[in-house]
Amino acid sequence: MAVLSPKDFIQTVFITELGQIIYTHAYISFFTIGVGIEFLGKCIDTNEQDWNKPGNSSKHFKKAINELSSLIKYRRYIDSHQLYKSFRCGLAHAAAPNYCVTISSKNESPNLRLQNNRLNLKIEDLYNDFKNACLEVIQKPYPQNDKMNLPYLEVPDPPSNTQNIAYSGMT
Repeated sequence: MAVLSPKDFIQTVFITELGQIIYTHAYISFFTIGVGIEFLGKCIDTNEQDWNKPGNSSKHFKKAINELSSLIKYRRYIDSHQLYKSFRCGLAHAAAPNYCVTISSKNESPNLRLQNNRLNLKIEDLYNDFKNACLEVIQKPYPQNDKMNLPYLEVPDPPSNTQNIAYSGMT
């Protein structure tokens, strides 16, 4: 069984895997980044050691944007364009950003462009900023007993080819 630390998880999922799909699956990538920003905020919250404590999503999303230098250019839009509610929650709960935010890729519209008081997020630029924020979190020192230095996710080994798998009711 493979055991990933939070740093391994960030490297594998948010940097490597997400980096492979942003050019072919931009829309899906926005979902991942919205939740990923919240996750990074949870990582740097050294006061909270419970990954699953409810009620902190907004706090952690905003903490990442406010404290990670790679996300500095998004800080001014946290309140004015309700980035948590419009971007992260819009995508996570309704599969589309709310009115204050638009999303684009390639040459559709520049990142952080304001048009009709709506803020555009361009996946390629947003991903680069997010990736750099991920690297900041990975490189940050954490106390030895911090959640960032403990196992985070277990991935079961695949079944071996010699293993007999019985399915009830099937012949």
